[in-house]
Amino acid sequence: MISFLIKYKKAILIITLAFFIGSIGYIGLDSYQRGTFKDTAASVGSAKITYRTLYKAADAQARFLRNNGVDLDENMTQMINQQVLSGLISEEVLNQAAKEFGMAVSDYEIALDIHSSPQFNQNGTFNKTAYEYAVKHQLGVTPAQFEDQIRRSKLADRFRMALYSVYKLTPEEVRFAYLTQNGNMKNFDKNKKDFEKQLFETKMETAQQAFFDDFNNRVEIRTFLDEQ
Repeated sequence: MISFLIKYKKAILIITLAFFIGSIGYIGLDSYQRGTFKDTAASVGSAKITYRTLYKAADAQARFLRNNGVDLDENMTQMINQQVLSGLISEEVLNQAAKEFGMAVSDYEIALDIHSSPQFNQNGTFNKTAYEYAVKHQLGVTPAQFEDQIRRSKLADRFRMALYSVYKLTPEEVRFAYLTQNGNMKNFDKNKKDFEKQLFETKMETAQQAFFDDFNNRVEIRTFLDEQ
């Protein structure tokens, strides 16, 4: 069960939060301050993440897991809630940061994503009726809410890519890391591609965590999930 969640974690979050747009990074809840607020699952500064938003996203993730043969017990359900809330917090943090840097997602980009989605097309042409029916009856939201979620997901992903673009591996850095890890340069050319990929992913995870830690020092992030 756990291995399934780890293997498909990225796909699960995509389906849950954006359906076909981007991915949401995962950050733990333990570093955030705790407090009590009746209808709010978490807050990022003045922005609130409601229990309604959380449970709607968590239910979508739970359905995905069940459809893939995973039996969910109470502990698994709690873990899903925490994971989804982490994703929602991450998304809000990245959106706020993106806006601070003047980033935006245009209406044209939103329309292009929707019009090009096979789910909303009939015979190769966008069908507004099919679109409105799908978001209302399958997702349980209005078109405006759905489009806002696409915008938020794209903006979060855009800022994350901008953050990542600052960090580049130099050939010297790769060689030094390989030597440090292995104690010699044996089979470096053979293993270089895989090692470089792993090193880059580690560097990006470190960079993203450092960003979140810095953001959390400037903007109060609070969670209330364990205090219902």
